[in-house]
Amino acid sequence: MMSQLSQPGRDDLTRDDLFSMLRNERRREVIHYLREHEGPVDLRDLSEYIAAMENDCTPEEVTYKQRKRVQTALYQMHLPKLADRRIVEYDRRAGRVELAAGADDCLPYLVADAAQPHRRWWRWYLLVAGVVAVPVVLAAAGLEPFASVSGLGYAVVACAAFVVISVAQVVQERGD
Repeated sequence: MMSQLSQPGRDDLTRDDLFSMLRNERRREVIHYLREHEGPVDLRDLSEYIAAMENDCTPEEVTYKQRKRVQTALYQMHLPKLADRRIVEYDRRAGRVELAAGADDCLPYLVADAAQPHRRWWRWYLLVAGVVAVPVVLAAAGLEPFASVSGLGYAVVACAAFVVISVAQVVQERGD
């Protein structure tokens, strides 16, 4: 028997349905954004916010292409799914979205998610790659003392650096 999260009388949202809805970061961010903004919001504003979050910039810096990519995904896939489960109310024609009664089932899980720090690990991997690449390029250019280190030496350093950052990511994510 599957446990139900909703109150009797509504179309019940099973735990599996709820987790299915919340496993996608864009859907979680839709709910976060709607919680912070009372009443219906414009799809364009919502798309701009999510695009800014995904591209690590401010909403003012979001390009048309970035916003449109997010808006299309929200319009075609995410918002209809959330609306079908009565988590949001979505008026496709007007491009307006707001929280529905079913969102109450999501809130305990989203509060726990929001409390965790979200580190953008790609930045660390990019930094390590850059730090390793500089001496390799200098060695290739024949500059001493970099040219005196073998290719195997640079490979060992690069592998060790990526192992360290990978282990740090695993430890941080499992500790959350």
